Amino acid sequence: MQEIYPYFIKFHVIFSIVFLIIAVGISFHSLYGWLTKKEYAIFEKKFRQVFLTFLYIDLLLGIILYFFLQKPYDIVTADEAMKNSTLRFWAIQHFSNMVFVVILSQIGSIFIRKTANSNKKFKYSLLYFGAATVIILVSVGLFALRK
Repeated sequence: MQEIYPYFIKFHVIFSIVFLIIAVGISFHSLYGWLTKKEYAIFEKKFRQVFLTFLYIDLLLGIILYFFLQKPYDIVTADEAMKNSTLRFWAIQHFSNMVFVVILSQIGSIFIRKTANSNKKFKYSLLYFGAATVIILVSVGLFALRK
């Protein structure tokens, strides 16, 4: 199983980049729709579904990497991870942030589905999906800046 780790992690990174493009796209589209008081139509519903689908698949890929495809030398105790900022980020902070983003996005999607007003749908979309996008960008961006 460990021989597929390098390929799987590359696929996860590429998939995450595609998801991030979708996340930024839905955030800007939501802002545009909210400001122009556009009607929330089938395109926006499909865009939301694509966003959530990619988010869940990305989470699943991360869980597979985290729990099933770890390299033997990456398996460390919590104490060891806390002493090493890189290990701490990938083992604790990144995973926790991504689970929070999934929960936040799902709550936003529920609010959007339950709301009849198009302007409020765009507002909820911007609030929840935009916040999720910012959390992802800040989380990974701060880590990248430290390196």
